[in-house]
Amino acid sequence: MKLTNVLIIVVLAIFLVGCGSSGQGTAKTNFKTGSGGLRTSFFNNAPPDKIYPNSDFRIILQIKNEAAYDLTAGEISIIGLEEKYFEVGPVRQVFPLLEGRSLLNPSGGKMFMEFEGKAGKLFQNAQNYRGNYFLKTKFKSAVEFSDTICLSPRLYEIYDSGCNPQEKKGYSGQGAPLAITDIELVAYPIGTGAKIEFRTRLKNLGNGMISHINLKSARLGGVEFQECEFQGPVVNAHEALLSANKQESMLLCETTLASSSSYETTLAFDFDYDYEMKEQHQLNLVNPNVQSYW
Repeated sequence: MKLTNVLIIVVLAIFLVGCGSSGQGTAKTNFKTGSGGLRTSFFNNAPPDKIYPNSDFRIILQIKNEAAYDLTAGEISIIGLEEKYFEVGPVRQVFPLLEGRSLLNPSGGKMFMEFEGKAGKLFQNAQNYRGNYFLKTKFKSAVEFSDTICLSPRLYEIYDSGCNPQEKKGYSGQGAPLAITDIELVAYPIGTGAKIEFRTRLKNLGNGMISHINLKSARLGGVEFQECEFQGPVVNAHEALLSANKQESMLLCETTLASSSSYETTLAFDFDYDYEMKEQHQLNLVNPNVQSYW
């Protein structure tokens, strides 16, 4: 093979490798999708499957943030254990901050919590005792939403060569248990323009409970809405209360369009919320002197 051909092959190889590296370096992952939240799991054999009377044991809990936002003011409690069979301490531990998923931390923040336990005695010749308890987790977090939408004073008329407005858009989540699931636009013609009402539905897509939602910001084209309020049980116009039976709320925002033709702009919302989870678990106290068949 001629030297010239070798040089051409080498140059092409370097060029292809460089292009591949550049593509990987510029690729970005959007973490603000889905409905990930806090996930808990126990360390292997902590607690053990069988706990013997008058023995010490440990509960080692891993908590992991699978949301795209930080969890703050967090606390975890063990509640419901019968103290004459199991004593656990501390029954409450806190985590001030658990980072959300991001480019710098794609797996999300995680940490371990350790609870020391002491087993009591079984009643007379009992074979075993199974103690149910709840792992209760509380924290505060946030969620952000942003989308490009088409606005038109003639929302229900034919496409006018500007952009094509949609009366309703659906969404699958913004990277948190609290999610905007759909936004409906309702137009009320006034003169040459129109008043547009944004009906934004928020739902809890996680396994826990949201007690309230707070609207921090609502912007259209970078400008704050002048009129926004939650519907249903509220503390005030910008703070909604959610019940155990209805983990959703509706936010209504209004604005007046001055333009007589359709145009695209950005719609953005920022919320924070309080979240609580309860998971039932069990500790098994076993008499080592009695044969077990389970």
